[in-house]
Amino acid sequence: MSETSYSTLGFSDRSLEAALDVIADTGFVGVEILGQAPHLDEPLQGNALKEFRGRLADRGFNSWTVHAPAKRTVPGAPDEDWRQESVAKLQRYVRFSGALGSRGLIVHPVPNPIFVSDTQVGPLHELMHDALRRSLDELVPVAAEVGTCILLENLPYHCDYPLLSMRELRPLVDEYPAEQVALILDTGHAWTIGNDPVAEIHFAGTRLQGTHLQDVDAATPNDDHWVPTHGGLDWDAIRGALAEIDYTGNWTFETVQGRHGESPAELARMTRRVATVWGR
Repeated sequence: MSETSYSTLGFSDRSLEAALDVIADTGFVGVEILGQAPHLDEPLQGNALKEFRGRLADRGFNSWTVHAPAKRTVPGAPDEDWRQESVAKLQRYVRFSGALGSRGLIVHPVPNPIFVSDTQVGPLHELMHDALRRSLDELVPVAAEVGTCILLENLPYHCDYPLLSMRELRPLVDEYPAEQVALILDTGHAWTIGNDPVAEIHFAGTRLQGTHLQDVDAATPNDDHWVPTHGGLDWDAIRGALAEIDYTGNWTFETVQGRHGESPAELARMTRRVATVWGR
């Protein structure tokens, strides 16, 4: 069942438990857990994990996803030592996602250019493609073992890197079982680098199993993470496209910034009102 969810990224000013309290109080029945500081910079295990899952249920959450660490933790790292370090950390988060009963683990496939010293784009294309495949070859058996799905996200980087869009990611995920590898679309990421979210939804098609719904400026988008309908995206068209592909994943809102200095709690309430208008 598709749930309406809110990312704890919107509450990076407080602890995970405090973020969960506000999200639940605002009326969201799903949540996405940020797998880095100040929230979960290391995945929970044992009794700590069991107790955490109980606290999610006690707050009334019906479903949840986990966002793996971003920054340097990417399976498509072009350096082999970097790739192996990323895979080792991602394996821990895959196991955590499965043990938590998560609907998926969101992963950034390739690095932000700020972390890459070698700027030779040609070789990087081949290195990143090869690295991502080899990393998935290692991660997919773990995902199958624990019963979770790796969700690869489109990214907003202004560079000639590969694997930033659904158009490029869809052929790759088709090489793997749908139960273990799928896609998540960030609407603002798409528009920031000149891709239409509607077209991206159709490229992803049946492999789309997650969303990050956020708005951006129409003319000068900068991965703004505004409340949907507060920017320039065509939300009627986006919602229509999700219906056309029979999308069944969570509708996860990733609101981080306001246009007029709103607090994180105010942004969550504003986002909840938008979701209600949409019938979510």
